[in-house]
Amino acid sequence: GAAAERALAAAPNRPEVKLAVAYTSFRLGRVGRAESTFVAAFPDLPQLARERFEDIAPVASEQDTATLRRLPAGARAEFLRRFWREHDPDLASRENEAQLEYWSRVAQAYFLYFDAKRREWDERGEVYVRYGAPERADYNPLETPGVQMFGHAYPMNYLVWYYPALGMRVTMQDRLLSEYYLLPMSLYASMDPSPDPAALALRDDVLASRGGRGVFPMLPPGTRPRAVDAVVARFSGERGPRLFGQIQTEGAPDEDLVAEWVVLDTAMVEVARARRVPGVSACDPAGVRSADFAAELPPGRYQVGLTLGDAAGGRGVIRKNVDLGAPLATLTLSDAVATCGRPDISAPAPGAAPAVRIEALPGGEVIGAGPLTVYFEMYDLRPDEGGTSRFEYEATVRSAEKDSRIWLQRLLAPRPRIPAISAGRREEQPGSLRRQFVSIPVGELADGRYRLEILVRDLNAGTEATTRVGFVKRSLRAPEAKP
Repeated sequence: GAAAERALAAAPNRPEVKLAVAYTSFRLGRVGRAESTFVAAFPDLPQLARERFEDIAPVASEQDTATLRRLPAGARAEFLRRFWREHDPDLASRENEAQLEYWSRVAQAYFLYFDAKRREWDERGEVYVRYGAPERADYNPLETPGVQMFGHAYPMNYLVWYYPALGMRVTMQDRLLSEYYLLPMSLYASMDPSPDPAALALRDDVLASRGGRGVFPMLPPGTRPRAVDAVVARFSGERGPRLFGQIQTEGAPDEDLVAEWVVLDTAMVEVARARRVPGVSACDPAGVRSADFAAELPPGRYQVGLTLGDAAGGRGVIRKNVDLGAPLATLTLSDAVATCGRPDISAPAPGAAPAVRIEALPGGEVIGAGPLTVYFEMYDLRPDEGGTSRFEYEATVRSAEKDSRIWLQRLLAPRPRIPAISAGRREEQPGSLRRQFVSIPVGELADGRYRLEILVRDLNAGTEATTRVGFVKRSLRAPEAKP
């Protein structure tokens, strides 16, 4: 970084120097400086180099790449804006961390692997811009054979890059002994490297591009990850669908924290943004802080970003995709939300609906005897001639644990089924809207993952609807040993 800054002072107009400053600034955590310097460098780059930064083909799906190439020049900028906004890990921050990560990878691959005579880089550059630096690299490992042609083995150089956190190993061949590497050839399988979906499913610190052709960190370099959890749920408001979000983290009541949420529509345009200081959580007033948000939105598909940061530079980021359906003139249910005890339903003002504040339990973790408390809402119950709605609900808890053993083991040694727990109730009330909480005793359940399914029947209309929520049962935590 210091060398790049000295080069910039000596030759401030050279675009390659600006690239070096931008790349090293990003890797050192100076995100704002990296963005402005990249943008300043691009107009002066040779066309071949500039095209590398503008090209999303390495990390985009085939469909996205084909769509972009068919668009007229005037529409491409908007397509690229939407593409990168869709893959922005932190929707609340000003910068797009995934795009800056991509530009940084392209800059280093351009310096290391771009061949001006061939007007391209080899497979090393292609893999690098998609997945970043490997955790380990082997050059000509002992077990690699030469290429077989006409009964003879011809020598070649092998380069193997390892990405164990992605479940991926990439082998590249220098078949002409010229240090130009290509992927191995096969008539029977695709040799294009891609992460293991099971490995990606275990990573909450990275964001995969559509199709899995690229993987980006959720946080920029130099940012300390902070553990957060969140819940996003769909309700209905007076004017249509209502989106609820809550983010929480472990933190003392006096810790300096800020939470933000952002909602984007299908055009990747902001339709909601809010910022607030998290308060103490009813789940754990001494050790947990939480902030909740809400917005009434038209029906459609949205991306929701929740971010929580602290004064020491720590940050936790969560993204979720949500579909909001149009209201129906029949019984419908909101999402079910696991909560810390009964929701707070304050007394309404004259002529107004009750105000409900729920303290969500984002991880859905029930410790010890419980019980499990869940909040949900019923809409469009049909009142009779006297204005009375009649309904009944049945709440059933079932195991959500999956047996990962092979089919023969499951057949010969089946695991005992955990019996379902059910509870039901029949009620009546005036009006068509019902705010409901359900409390289920789960103390007798073994530790594990479960699913609560709530079935509601409108007895006047003869219709029914279902909502579900997952939760985790844990035994009492063992007390910490004294030093």
